[in-house]
Amino acid sequence: MGEKIGLEAYLTDDPVKGALFFLGKKISVKDEKGIVSAIIFETEAYGGAEDRACHGYGNRITPRNQILFHQGGIAYVYFCYGIHYLLNFVLGPEGVPMAVLIRGVWIIEGKERVRERRKGISEKHWADGPGKVTQALGIKSSDNGISLVGDRIWVENTGIVVPQVEIERTARIGVDYAGEWAKKPFRFLWKKGKEEIGSLKL
Repeated sequence: MGEKIGLEAYLTDDPVKGALFFLGKKISVKDEKGIVSAIIFETEAYGGAEDRACHGYGNRITPRNQILFHQGGIAYVYFCYGIHYLLNFVLGPEGVPMAVLIRGVWIIEGKERVRERRKGISEKHWADGPGKVTQALGIKSSDNGISLVGDRIWVENTGIVVPQVEIERTARIGVDYAGEWAKKPFRFLWKKGKEEIGSLKL
């Protein structure tokens, strides 16, 4: 097991730095049947209150988004389009809405569990989208607000250093309503091939 990432990493006041930081890190989710782990390869940055694409825009607190205003280091899990749940890492100090959306991961441990959860889906598409990530990892609504440094969900350093030249930066997806904020290059995709990830000893 790699070194678990501590709370201090989630207290950054820059969501872009946070989104870049988590590329190449290993996320693990444990339940009564075991552990599923994956390498994060796609993220999006959100926050703070000035970001029109962020659920905490304008510092408006609602029952749905109040987790965003907690101190960083917890999961923000919400239901999207009435279809699936999305996983976000809350960042920053208490009172500032800021998070990283986990958009894509490569499964490296617990593949039998994921094969059951993503029945009929080819492995390369198990978790290449934010709704697929939660399905593959077994993230539930009950995980909203859970610690990211505990025993249910945690993130580890892998020793991987993601080269800047391998990171594609684009506008975020599905936030056209956000005006000029929809165009900001806050989506980060690590283009490294899965076969190379599979060859690494993590």
